[in-house]
Amino acid sequence: MDEQIFFLHQTFRDFEAFCENARHWDLDYYQLDRGNFSSELLMFGNATTLFTRARLGRRLLQKGAPPSGLVTFGLLANPDISIHWRNLDIYGDRLFIFPPSGELHSISQPDFDVFTLSLPEEALNRTCHSLELPDFRRLVDGTEAFNCQPQSMSLLRKWLHKTAFGLANSPPAADRSILLQQLKEELAKRLVAILAESIGPESKPLMRKRDHALSIAVNHIEDPDRPVTSVQELCSIAHVSERTLEYAFRERFGQSPKTFILTHRLNSVRKMLRHADPDADRIHEIAGHQEFFHMGQFASDYKRLFRELPSETLRNS
Repeated sequence: MDEQIFFLHQTFRDFEAFCENARHWDLDYYQLDRGNFSSELLMFGNATTLFTRARLGRRLLQKGAPPSGLVTFGLLANPDISIHWRNLDIYGDRLFIFPPSGELHSISQPDFDVFTLSLPEEALNRTCHSLELPDFRRLVDGTEAFNCQPQSMSLLRKWLHKTAFGLANSPPAADRSILLQQLKEELAKRLVAILAESIGPESKPLMRKRDHALSIAVNHIEDPDRPVTSVQELCSIAHVSERTLEYAFRERFGQSPKTFILTHRLNSVRKMLRHADPDADRIHEIAGHQEFFHMGQFASDYKRLFRELPSETLRNS
């Protein structure tokens, strides 16, 4: 029904607010670099078809999941930018597809600009049959990223930019159902055609020793029941030298393990402050859950990362 179709075009100065407003996505962001967060989100669709463009102005660790029950494609709006997504480097003319129930786990840079396109599998299968191709699942064969023809990807990007511009400047009011149905059919046709002529799948690289160690270390840092006390502790758990772990963190996150630990703890406090009661909850008690006990140093580190004091976050929760 038409009332189930929604349109959103909004800017956000808070990444928690961005995540909360990204309908049908389950998002959880951690800010990795210092500075004010800025973003723009454009969404049009319903529970079965979703056209999204997202621009994010900070380096982020992105976690969560795409819309449930749909096939979600990702395409960088600019071929000159990149994202590390599910242990793959996505850049240029690579089209990526979320596996069923697949996690979003990526590191994006401050110039991140992406189109995500979510469609029902039956619509993709109809298009495959009309083009005398195998069913969609057989066509992709479990592959998550494809190297596509540059000319076809350029045409797709131009069309997506034109569509996003039209939605942003003339928000759909009437005949939303017809517009969304046309958009679904056009997306299915263009995406299936690009996959059919793709140069080949992008294979996942073999996991190196430092990649395995990094995964162990990050999982330990993210475990709320096992607070990390030192880099040496991580090295012991991951069975690698401090030098190896340092290189792994700088390669993936652009910061040392020590800085990543601090950044993760500060992000965790921020999430708690955003959902706290300004009249009842106390900052020092919330910070204490993440082992912050020197309030002066905590406030300084917090403001350095987020460009606001903890009290400002709590007041605006």
